[in-house]
Amino acid sequence: MNIGGWLDPHFLEEPIQWLDEDILQIFGMEPEYIQFLLVFAFMGALMWVVKPVVEWLMLRNWLLFLSGGASVLIALVFLQMVDRYAMSGTTSTLPEYYWFICLSAISGYGLALAGWLTVKQAYLRFAKRKRRKAA
Repeated sequence: MNIGGWLDPHFLEEPIQWLDEDILQIFGMEPEYIQFLLVFAFMGALMWVVKPVVEWLMLRNWLLFLSGGASVLIALVFLQMVDRYAMSGTTSTLPEYYWFICLSAISGYGLALAGWLTVKQAYLRFAKRKRRKAA
């Protein structure tokens, strides 16, 4: 099965050229940080798209788990497509840290989201207690 028949992967050529190390050195940036930021933003965009779909399909108490799982799966499929597109013969032209950075960004997004939701829930509980004590 060839994914090239379903999707034209040539749209990836220009963004991959943006990660050229010579261009990044001009601006003083490391390619690992740019890649992490791109995958992190990609996860946020996927959650923004997947969450309403899962919300429409499932009950409220499974919403976060299913939308996060679906986003991670879509991100991994997309990153695997990028990896396969960058293959020349049997070796990849991507740097050896590609998957480490991608997986770090995906898990970092999950930790940031879980932390944010925990802080938000704790704040709502404390605010509700203060309103009860004031009344």
